[in-house]
Amino acid sequence: IPTGGIGFDMADAEYTHRGNRCTFEVLVEAFGLIEEHPALAPLGEIVHDIDLKEESSAREETAGVNSLFQGLAAAHSDDLARIDKGSVVLDGLFEHFSTRPGRQ
Repeated sequence: IPTGGIGFDMADAEYTHRGNRCTFEVLVEAFGLIEEHPALAPLGEIVHDIDLKEESSAREETAGVNSLFQGLAAAHSDDLARIDKGSVVLDGLFEHFSTRPGRQ
């Protein structure tokens, strides 16, 4: 970690897996984002199951999102391109869960 940098998703990092929570869940909790943005809860369940290779949330969206991410990784070898394309997927899911009535 560079001097003054913040470690992310690696051993001994400030923001990484803790207990049964993936880094995304740790970040959302650390910054207290669920109350203001409840759509992050179902998004976190999807990211959790993909990252930890689980099916604990039983979210119907998880398999499709995982396939999209795998396709993006196969199509783009550059990390910045993967982040750019993956962000579009996550932004779309966030909007979906922000406007969807009923179960988040």
